[in-house]
Amino acid sequence: MIIQRIKVSFFRAYGKYSYEKSAAMQTSYLFVYGTLRSDSPKKPPVKKTLNLYAERWYKASVKGKLYEIDWYPGLVLTDNPDDIVSGEIFRISDEESLLSHLDEYEGCSEGFPEPHEYRREKISVITEDGETLLAWAYLYYWDVNEESRIHSGDYLNPYIL
Repeated sequence: MIIQRIKVSFFRAYGKYSYEKSAAMQTSYLFVYGTLRSDSPKKPPVKKTLNLYAERWYKASVKGKLYEIDWYPGLVLTDNPDDIVSGEIFRISDEESLLSHLDEYEGCSEGFPEPHEYRREKISVITEDGETLLAWAYLYYWDVNEESRIHSGDYLNPYIL
């Protein structure tokens, strides 16, 4: 019992305790670029779930191309620094709950036939302050038509270049 108290005191005094706690509670993020953006006029039902398990954090961008698929967009990553897609980062409070709902919404959970239209992946995102971080994003994986490209890279402002 005394040894256990000494260990706890030592860990707290030298930061080990707080390090272990923060490592276990690592913050995760989600990059959204279409109908789930906070300023999107479209209000899919899953938007309530997003707001329940995450909070809008920053405007952000990624290197990629944006396409009008149907009534929603699709993001395809590129290495070209001129290809920029605008969106937002949400800080996730309950990753498991949020991502399971979003996987269903995006049609990429186990219950959907392969190949999925979207895949959830961690990607590099640049915040409006210039910070780079990793965030979950739903990337489009079916074939795209170049004529349906949104050249502005901004789903909510498709004609501004």
